[in-house]
Amino acid sequence: MFYYLHGLIAMHLKNSIVVECGGVGYECLVSHVDEFPIGEILFVYVYQVINENDNYLVGFKSNVEKQLFISLISVKGIGPKSALNALSYTSCERLSRAIDEADELFLTKIPGLGRKSASQIILDLKGKLQIDNINYFEHDENFNLVYSALKNFGFKDKEIKEALNKIDLKMMSIENAISSALRILNDK
Repeated sequence: MFYYLHGLIAMHLKNSIVVECGGVGYECLVSHVDEFPIGEILFVYVYQVINENDNYLVGFKSNVEKQLFISLISVKGIGPKSALNALSYTSCERLSRAIDEADELFLTKIPGLGRKSASQIILDLKGKLQIDNINYFEHDENFNLVYSALKNFGFKDKEIKEALNKIDLKMMSIENAISSALRILNDK
């Protein structure tokens, strides 16, 4: 399974981008094409959708957006395209706030989401989203790599946040930052 792609944003299509990695172009559906400037080398967090009719990648600018997408598709009746549509309509912060505040009216304004779907999203996700401080996660690529590595080791968001606040990521390599954070996390 793919976690992210790191490569050149080669082109924009209608609702997707092409990320060139090692001479191969990967098409990724995205919520906001304009957030991926052509010619930039970026990390694109991805989720692979595989079912009997489809096999495609969905791309995200941040790990937070990816996690919100995964939460949305866990809701009964919400598929990948509906979740991506919701992310296209608004920001991650506003969407998560609407869910936590049970703002059904806001959710029903999202094209493709009716009253039943909005109610189900609120029922399944209210109080369960770990997106309390979205801006914290939207740092540079090194931060995202260190964060993702620590998350893959099974640490919780709050623990990771506390550990990363104690180290200076700008002064370290990714490997040293992971090692330092692991020392802090294992000393608890």
